[in-house]
Amino acid sequence: MGSQMGYTGRIGNVVHYKMGDKFYSRSLPKKYKQTKRTKAKSAEFGMASTIAKLIRNNLGAVIFNPADRKMQTRLVGEIYSWLQLARRLPASRTTQPTLDRFRFSKSPSLSSRWRTYYKVSIPTGGQLQIAIPSFIPKQDFIAPANATGVVCKIASVVIDVENKVELGAAKNEISYTLDQNKVLAQNIIQELPMPRGSLLVTGMCLEYFVDRYKNIVQTEDKIFQPSQIIYSVHH
Repeated sequence: MGSQMGYTGRIGNVVHYKMGDKFYSRSLPKKYKQTKRTKAKSAEFGMASTIAKLIRNNLGAVIFNPADRKMQTRLVGEIYSWLQLARRLPASRTTQPTLDRFRFSKSPSLSSRWRTYYKVSIPTGGQLQIAIPSFIPKQDFIAPANATGVVCKIASVVIDVENKVELGAAKNEISYTLDQNKVLAQNIIQELPMPRGSLLVTGMCLEYFVDRYKNIVQTEDKIFQPSQIIYSVHH
């Protein structure tokens, strides 16, 4: 608002200032005191943001658009909800994260693009296993027109939740030709530290390659860019 006082400075919660040849006044913003509860929630939101960033950075190989702000916000929200439930409780079946099937992309789920049922497990401490059964690529991959091949990328990260630091990471890549030849079953093993209090997150994506004017290029069709978390566990 305009002021005719010809005065600059602060009186109470009102600041008077000059801009050009006119004087103005404005009220100072109110200060709100945080309660212990709001401080705790703010701290957990900050923790969720840091953990989400560590996941995105280490699973970048399986994320088509890591800069997607909506995806980032959804991921932080999922982790924040889990921290509210389980942060101060020991790891158990009832305090596990629900990150499995979280999609990094707008594409349909991996299961709608790859009919083969792969199994993720921890057979022994320090080892993550992805068991892929025998299958026929041409029949089991749902592919775009003129597709010639597909690359399956897998990435994992282990995070110390309380200290918000990465403890270990691993990546694998498998290439398949889209033909009728049966692929033998295989086990992908990732050696990872899994101490108590750590969070393990594994992501997967499929990259389809198509024949475009006799050049083999990666498809830009977003409905054929499935990318999601396939496994998560809190130790």
